[in-house]
Amino acid sequence: MDAIILVGGQGARLRPLTLTRHKSLIPIANRPALDHLLSWLSSFGIERAILAMGQSQEDLVRGYPEGSWGSITITHVVEHERLESGGAIRNAVRTAKPEGPFLVLNGDIYVDFDLQAALAAHHRTNARLTLALCPVIDPSPFGVAIVDSNSQITGFVEKPPPGTAASDLVNAGVWLFDPSLVQEIPPGAVRVEETLFPSLVGRRENVLGYCFEGLWADLGTPARYLELSQSLVKRSGAPLLGRAVQVAEDANIEGSAIGAGSSVAEGAHVTGSVLWEDVRVEAGARIKDSVLANGVTIGAGAVVSGAVIGQGANVTVGAQVQQGELLEPGEQRG
Repeated sequence: MDAIILVGGQGARLRPLTLTRHKSLIPIANRPALDHLLSWLSSFGIERAILAMGQSQEDLVRGYPEGSWGSITITHVVEHERLESGGAIRNAVRTAKPEGPFLVLNGDIYVDFDLQAALAAHHRTNARLTLALCPVIDPSPFGVAIVDSNSQITGFVEKPPPGTAASDLVNAGVWLFDPSLVQEIPPGAVRVEETLFPSLVGRRENVLGYCFEGLWADLGTPARYLELSQSLVKRSGAPLLGRAVQVAEDANIEGSAIGAGSSVAEGAHVTGSVLWEDVRVEAGARIKDSVLANGVTIGAGAVVSGAVIGQGANVTVGAQVQQGELLEPGEQRG
């Protein structure tokens, strides 16, 4: 079976992190996000990953060239204009020609559930479309699906106001398509979530909602990205340290992931944060609930709390970066 991975977006909501790195390459537990999706697909026997890419994504092309990636074959399909999810699926099918039912995944998710069980349910029920659905505590930022007692989807609500949702099941961005559906995607740059999916449900077609229990995250914002990292660190039971990370004996690292080549000097504290590669944290600095891109320097005694700092930025000695602040790549604070 083939899987189409939608990686054509620009990751605008993840800026400043995605100003210097494709959103599918941001590190999750010190591995690129796309690594996790490919490993997950591979573990369930998926044979080919079709990367539906936008233009000017050279870093993604270099990181995941066409050819073998473990047991999976990677194929590139490049969009020459913005196509949204519907156009991207149609373009990928026309170009790469998957045979039989195929998977579609959003490229900015982390997911870990039993895909084989979902595939079995799709075939057992003769569904034309199966959507993976994940229960969440607050569904208001997401598209919500309403299902009946037979797990058939009967309706959708997009981003319901807090406390009003008729369901806590959100569209997890993993879809199983019958190939006949492609010709029903409207022409042009359209989103299947807003066109094909509600049309099928409105016509009472067989659309299955496969509800799963497992770790899932939409990486669309720095806050969600940070929350996922904190969950993975908690699950590991210890901080996640990349290659050649140097941590002083009296430095304190809690609930954090620290990328290759980074250093944390004496007396520094790093709590609940993500540090990419080659980050330097000098003596006595304190970092909490923050994301620091590669090459960032945090000066001695500086304090960073609840911030997102772009590549190569410099927080000078004793400076402060406060909750909600974003520092652009190369910016200096202090």
